[in-house]
Amino acid sequence: MNVLKAENLSKIYGKRSSLQVKAIDNISLTVKKGEFIGVMGPSGSGKTTLLHLLSTIDSPTSGSVEINGKQISSMTDGKLAKFRRREMGFVFQDFNLLDTLTIEENILLPMTLDHQKIRDMEKRLMDVSRKLEIESILKKRTYEVSGGQMQRAAIARAIIHDPSIIFADEPTGNLDSRSSEQVMESFQMLHEEQEATILMVTHDPFAASFCERIVFIKDGRIYTEIYRGDNRQSFFQDILNVMSILGGNTDDFQTVRV
Repeated sequence: MNVLKAENLSKIYGKRSSLQVKAIDNISLTVKKGEFIGVMGPSGSGKTTLLHLLSTIDSPTSGSVEINGKQISSMTDGKLAKFRRREMGFVFQDFNLLDTLTIEENILLPMTLDHQKIRDMEKRLMDVSRKLEIESILKKRTYEVSGGQMQRAAIARAIIHDPSIIFADEPTGNLDSRSSEQVMESFQMLHEEQEATILMVTHDPFAASFCERIVFIKDGRIYTEIYRGDNRQSFFQDILNVMSILGGNTDDFQTVRV
């Protein structure tokens, strides 16, 4: 079953033809239920723009995005906001937690905005905080916890309402190596135990090695994709090999064997 289907997506910035930049060039992508997909590419390749188009943060110049069989482009702003709040979870590099709220209040925000019952909210909070091992920080403020704890709180907020798909944009970008590992282990747990569907943009090969499929893009186009087998260390090396080619001549892609 497909959770997300994008067809012939393009994004052009600039109105005058002489100044136009094609950030995304005719990309089609399908994400199946329960998949953990990474998107990688050189700086300026269009990976974050692609994430924004798929997650409805931005609109494509042409092409379509379908989530759970529903065409996003045909929705009104009001319906889209409600759809996004109920069907999607977001994890960002800079956490996007509100300093004025406790960790608990931040996590519950999607359910609060959706006017869920307090009893249901408390049950979900205990469930996700236990899974992500953050029960001890629920009453604290953002400035009282570490970056890794903040990101796990952000993950809890992203999954508290049981979304159809989680979008993560450089989730380990502001973390040290130990915190990065903890955060990626949290994503892995959600993927394996909860069958969460996750699409993550990252420049970090270590973080990417937790995915089961990596889509590489360059100059706004998909160039290749690789799949993880049973050995994560081997997959990590495959990622490094493709990244080294991405930095060179794109004609070399045909020589990749993974």
